[in-house]
Amino acid sequence: MKKIVFLTIIIFCVMATESSYCIDQNIKPYEYIEEQLNSMQIWKLEEYLKGEELLNNINIKTFLLDVARGKKNIFDIINKDVLSTYLFREIRTNLKIFISILILSVISSLLKNLDNSFSSGTISKLSNYVIFLVLVSLTFIGYKEVLYICSTTIENMSRFMEIVIPIEIAILVTLGFPITSATLSPIFLGAIAFITMVFKRFIVISMTLAFSILIINSISENLKLKKLFSFIKQFNIFSVGAILTLYLGIISIQGIYITSFDKLSMKTVKFAVGNFIPIVGNLVSDSIDIVLSSSYLLKSVIGSLGLIILLSICLLPIIKIACILLVYKISAAIIEPISDDNIASYINEVGNLIAVSLASLVVISMIFFITMAILASIGNIARI
Repeated sequence: MKKIVFLTIIIFCVMATESSYCIDQNIKPYEYIEEQLNSMQIWKLEEYLKGEELLNNINIKTFLLDVARGKKNIFDIINKDVLSTYLFREIRTNLKIFISILILSVISSLLKNLDNSFSSGTISKLSNYVIFLVLVSLTFIGYKEVLYICSTTIENMSRFMEIVIPIEIAILVTLGFPITSATLSPIFLGAIAFITMVFKRFIVISMTLAFSILIINSISENLKLKKLFSFIKQFNIFSVGAILTLYLGIISIQGIYITSFDKLSMKTVKFAVGNFIPIVGNLVSDSIDIVLSSSYLLKSVIGSLGLIILLSICLLPIIKIACILLVYKISAAIIEPISDDNIASYINEVGNLIAVSLASLVVISMIFFITMAILASIGNIARI
């Protein structure tokens, strides 16, 4: 009889403990998300966003919570008025460059016609050299600005990735991906540092060299380096493409088997907890699911925000460089019938160099986008 009473008391105690445990564990996912945000260095992200022209000045923690709750859209962070204002401002600015090139070409054509009518051609050559030197100065300033914009944009994206990657990696650890986190973190950070260094130390220098060779080709009648100019230009395109291919290959190979290990270990832990811990095993397993679901939601929101911020960092510079490129290409097409062939060819080749620089920026931006997308989707893929 005593044994029956004792057993009954134990059962009631366990049931009471389980009920209270259920009440304590019935925490809203958003409360857990807020706790995670408090433990992360979100303030670094907020400090970084203050300098971005295309983004609204917001409290990043409150914004992430509102997005997680469905109160706000992730795109609400974008200041849409700035985009249209910036576009029209760039069109006005580059219109001045277009007018300057057009005026110089018309003057060159007029001087050439006058010289052919009244002299032997000496004045025409001299005037063409003077006008060409003015064009070189104008295009040099423009191309220097293009390279500066590319370098600054890539450096800004690199600094942002150095802030957001540790945050995403920390969430991956809480989701049960320690091997993935330990492996991909140095790969991502190392690749970003390497890409930034390659662009600043190699691509910028080689493109500057190509611009110098272009000037020599256009001025000198005896010394021609067209093949060297073409080689440097094509080699830069090949280098950027090779970096993208190599990076994607490494990330794909690493991600396939490493994520599988973490997925297997996580399922093993949940199975062991649910089946081998008496009475409360299933409850603990369900609690783990709630915590993981909250972490998945937070990681997805931060990943989406990261993609939008990356877009805001590179979008305005890409628009600016695209406007400059358009000006040079249109100018070359318009002045070709009225100016010296040398001038039109030079303006067109400067446009080609700007196109290579723009392509490099777009490809490197794609690498950062892919990195952010992989981080945002690792856990979600593993759940399938």
